[in-house]
Amino acid sequence: MSATQLSASTGAENEATGSEAVAQPRLGRRLRMAMAVVFVLLIAVGAVVLALSYPRVHAYQTEAHNRADVVRVAERFTTEVNNYDVSSIGGYQKRISPLLTTKFRADFKHAMGDIVTSVQKAKMTSHGQVLASAVSGIDQDSATVLVVADAKVKTVFDTRARHFRWKVSLVKVNDRWLVDDFQPIS
Repeated sequence: MSATQLSASTGAENEATGSEAVAQPRLGRRLRMAMAVVFVLLIAVGAVVLALSYPRVHAYQTEAHNRADVVRVAERFTTEVNNYDVSSIGGYQKRISPLLTTKFRADFKHAMGDIVTSVQKAKMTSHGQVLASAVSGIDQDSATVLVVADAKVKTVFDTRARHFRWKVSLVKVNDRWLVDDFQPIS
């Protein structure tokens, strides 16, 4: 190959390389533009999905929080009702009253006379514990919790194990869950 042929061949290669160099940035620019469009679309789709799912997530979190609250109140009520002794029966009603609605507090206060008399007569002591609980039903302002509890009751006469299965009804008053009633179940 002569020097002229070599120079012509190198020039042709340079022209080809030059045209490839021009085509390559265009291809890269197009690819970057396409990737940017896809990225923007992904962000937009993500924002729409987030906006549509937020109310569901918020509702689920609110319900989970309410469920935890009603279980906590029902368990505390059950524990307080089943833990007393003759020396602390005076504070018994004071411990339980804040957990009750106004209506149920009046009913409970009425029943306290008989409870105090029985506890004092028998020199009774009771230690109870919640074994299990579950939300049976719940809406925005009312709930029902099923509670299983046992208590060991000592009197001057004997010692017994008592087993409780209660349906505790709660209502929401001023953003607080309060016990409105309870009933034994079998």
